[in-house]
Amino acid sequence: MTSTTTRSRTGTGAGAGAATRGPGLGRKLTRLTVFAVIAAVPPLLFDSYWVFLAAQVVAFAIATLGLDILYGRTGQLSLAHASFMGVGAYTTYTVSSYGYGPAVQLAAVVVVAVVAALVVAVPTLRLSGLRLALVTLAFGELLAWVIRNTTDLTGGTQGASVDPIVIGLLDSSEPVDAYLIALVPAVIATVLAAHLGRTQLGRRMLAVRDTELAAESVGVAVARTKITAFLLSAVYAGVAGWLYAAITGFIAPPDFDLFASVYLFVAVVIGGAGSVLGAWLGAAYIVLVPELFTLAGQPNLYPIVGGALLAIVALVVPDGIVGLGRGIGRRVRRARDGQEETA
Repeated sequence: MTSTTTRSRTGTGAGAGAATRGPGLGRKLTRLTVFAVIAAVPPLLFDSYWVFLAAQVVAFAIATLGLDILYGRTGQLSLAHASFMGVGAYTTYTVSSYGYGPAVQLAAVVVVAVVAALVVAVPTLRLSGLRLALVTLAFGELLAWVIRNTTDLTGGTQGASVDPIVIGLLDSSEPVDAYLIALVPAVIATVLAAHLGRTQLGRRMLAVRDTELAAESVGVAVARTKITAFLLSAVYAGVAGWLYAAITGFIAPPDFDLFASVYLFVAVVIGGAGSVLGAWLGAAYIVLVPELFTLAGQPNLYPIVGGALLAIVALVVPDGIVGLGRGIGRRVRRARDGQEETA
């Protein structure tokens, strides 16, 4: 009797486990299918110029994912995120000028980004909020000064032309090829960022974001967590800068100044801080919306509208577009459930 009961319970548990895994696998396959369909749209339906913009969206999505790790998940406000993109872009320019290929370029970008992140993160371990933002702002301005005044190395204020990335038959000087090249690291970056929330490191980041004192009281290594977040964020930004330089073929100091960092911050807030989907939506916003204003003949309106939209989102929808979508979804489900109960 006992053994029969045990087998029955074991079988029931296994069936429940399979049932639990089934929907989870189904959701992942659904998301993968949706992503594949959306990713296939630009090269199949749009002309070369819009595919070129789509490639930039993909590159900026990596940068916003990195800033979301630092700000959205760890609560560390940085105004130098575009500067780390600049580190990646100018490292790419320097390494490629010596004839090295994409693999060496990417390795150099990661190493230099890590070093730059340590330079910023280690001295600012005890800082947060506005004070941290000011220190990162100083780092960004210092980097901009170095770029402008090292003409022989960086091209200075005149900017510099960057050799395209060539991988097999793909050449980043071609919009469709650039889009495909950028899509691979973007998918990897997205998967890693999504998985981060399920790890101990991701949970420690959230604890630090909520309150550093409470996190430290339960054994979270706050300093190590903040440094790790800075490193991950800088590597993401560096890779984004590597792709941006190869896609556009030209880089200049204004591409990575304070305004560029602010736009990246706006992207994270408007898309939805702490959300992978929000990072992608924010990247699309900062790349495509200015272009729409330009096509409408009103390019100067974008900063005004962008600032107003940021204020509205911060006041009315603090969780951004993703949070708004989730709220609408909850209301729809509640209304549907109410109708079913009434019926």
